[in-house]
This record gives sequence, structure tokens and C-alpha cells, in this order.
Amino acid sequence: MPIITVQFIKDVVATPEQKRELIEKLTDTFVGVLGDVVRPYVYCLIQETPQAEWGIAGKPMPDLAYLIGPEYAAHHAKANAIMAGVIGAPAPDASSKDWGG
Repeated sequence: MPIITVQFIKDVVATPEQKRELIEKLTDTFVGVLGDVVRPYVYCLIQETPQAEWGIAGKPMPDLAYLIGPEYAAHHAKANAIMAGVIGAPAPDASSKDWGG
């Protein structure tokens, strides 16, 4: 049986109506690829993590000021420079809109 799993931060990412729509559309997309034979067996699970039980870059979330602040931007810039070195490309400028952050 196919299982589609979506994880969200509780009460931050999606409304109940959006979750219902995701369940319908994710199932329809899966069936569109594999055929109607799988529809009765497609499980779509939405798992929600409480707001205080997750983090980014070692910071408990949601800390929205951190996400738009210089420390998080510096983490992105450092990671981008490392990745650019691995693939042999110039690191994007953190002040440009193309830096990925």
C-alpha cells in the first residue's frame, strides 16, 4: 500500500481546509501516475509537530526573528560557499536575491 506522508508545524503551515485539499490532490497525483488501481490503497498522512518541538540550525523554533536575522543568513552563506566549492562554482552573493535564503 502506498503511503504519502506530509509533515507540518502545527498551526503554522496549513489550515484544515488546505490539509483536506492536499490529501485530495496528492492522492489524485499519485493515482494519475500509477493508475486508478491504486486509489483504494493510497494512504495520505499529515503529521503535525507542535510548534516548540522542532528547530533549524540548532535553534528551537519558531524563532522568527532568528529566521530573518544575520546569524541564520551567515549559516546559509557558509553552507553555500561550501557547496559551491564542492561543485566548482562561485558562491552566490548573500546580498543578492539568488543566494537561496
